Amino acid sequence: MATVNGPNGGDSEGARGRILKVDMRCHPLSRCRGQAIVETALLLPILMLLVMGTADLGRVFYYSIAVTNAAREAARQGTYYDPTANPPANSYDDYADVLAAAQSEVPTDVTLNLPTGAPSHCLTGSPSSWRVYYPTQPNSGYVYICFDGNDSQSGPAQQTIQVNILYSFSPVTPLAGVVGADMVQVLASTTMQVQTQQ
Repeated sequence: MATVNGPNGGDSEGARGRILKVDMRCHPLSRCRGQAIVETALLLPILMLLVMGTADLGRVFYYSIAVTNAAREAARQGTYYDPTANPPANSYDDYADVLAAAQSEVPTDVTLNLPTGAPSHCLTGSPSSWRVYYPTQPNSGYVYICFDGNDSQSGPAQQTIQVNILYSFSPVTPLAGVVGADMVQVLASTTMQVQTQQ
């Protein structure tokens, strides 16, 4: 019988037995399973924080869109001219109706109210200076309804209605508090011209 030389000049008969031999380093129910559990335990908290952070980011966008729609709808409601009213007028041109329109446009877990301190209706300065006017309660907002740019105006608007909603969003992710984002501030602003009879 002829022998075939292996790759290093040796005979291949001895190598054949070694190639077919399966080398199990650990039994499936022993150390290998424990190692996988330890690796999973180390990586799972990081994975969960990433998933929850992504969910919180989606929630921020969702509530931001809802608050922006509420500001737009509230301003539109206040400026609407009703020609069928007797006499024809802007029937919803008052603070209560504008606030009610804003409240009806947000999800049920969002609370919108008029501000409790000054300024009561019109915010002045740049939006970056409004940080002190945000509510301190999570998932709540203040609705600033400004008629004709006058903070002390008690009657209906004659020219413009500006609605600013300052909303404080509270994330669910515990990591948000570590990085200083335990409260995310959302601003929505809309200004519209009061409609009149043509």
